[in-house]
Amino acid sequence: MIRFEGIHKSFSAAGREAVALHPLDLTIEAGEVFGIVGHSGAGKSTLLRLINGLETPSGGRLTVDGQRLDTLDGDGLRGLRRRVGMIFQHFNLLSAKTVIDNIAFPLRLAGVSKTQAHARAQALLVRVGLEAHRDKYPAQLSGGQKQRVGVARALATEPKILLCDEATSALDPQTTASVLQLLDGINRELGLTIVLITHEMDVVRRVCDRVAVLDAGHLVESGPVADVFLHPQHPTTRRFVAESEDVDEDAQHDDIAHVEGRLLRLTFTGDATWQPLLGRVARETGIDYTILSGRIDRIKRLPYGQLTLAVTGDRFDAAARSFADAGVHVQELPR
Repeated sequence: MIRFEGIHKSFSAAGREAVALHPLDLTIEAGEVFGIVGHSGAGKSTLLRLINGLETPSGGRLTVDGQRLDTLDGDGLRGLRRRVGMIFQHFNLLSAKTVIDNIAFPLRLAGVSKTQAHARAQALLVRVGLEAHRDKYPAQLSGGQKQRVGVARALATEPKILLCDEATSALDPQTTASVLQLLDGINRELGLTIVLITHEMDVVRRVCDRVAVLDAGHLVESGPVADVFLHPQHPTTRRFVAESEDVDEDAQHDDIAHVEGRLLRLTFTGDATWQPLLGRVARETGIDYTILSGRIDRIKRLPYGQLTLAVTGDRFDAAARSFADAGVHVQELPR
């Protein structure tokens, strides 16, 4: 659905050139939820604005829904933007218009009659669970309700791509979960391609299929969320994962220093997450172990578990093989 080939972007200010994105290659498949993670200034918003033509690349080739953006004239860009919906961090609702008029607004701009636009908006209100609020104004809504209006407005023109610019960062955790659940349902029911930028790895874990990690304009890591989340390779990605798990790496290192044994990290996915493997392998090999840290959760709909053990006993290698034979990813950690 979206292909970046050698895309880069620079801005000129006060006679100096600032690089927002270094050359990168990236493909986003039709129908997937794709996360783009990075701290402030990493280039996330620039990358998103390239997709709907609000920014033009300084070089490279960008193809969206089969169309090269550098070949489109004004009418072509307007047609593309009708196929690309946008959800904003701070809602961007029109305060003087009611909920239903906010949702219908993109359709009215496109020349759709008020009757038809309101009929479409009413159906979207039902989809996002706000049919009882159709005649309220944005000031009368909670943050989560405002964002649901934003989602409905983005869907008004029946787009093929939905761009989410930090869509949950202004919301509390419970409201964030409900909005992510709504986006997940929209993706599954409508088959929309969703591109979601965030600085929270936990948001990616809950809803995305694949993820790209940006650092200072560089694409430093990308792949399926389970691979990137459970086995991060780049230091920036490892910091994001640690932040999402609320891990104090310095304190954890100090704790490990006082424990005997070799360190083993076990990663369980799918059905292996629920199997009693620790006890069985300990009995079969005679090892002893201490659980230093662990977590059982889900990546989207995939159950996973990750444990860090300190293992003592003569048959460490046999135990590691037993875990690997059971479909567990095994990694020995340096002390």
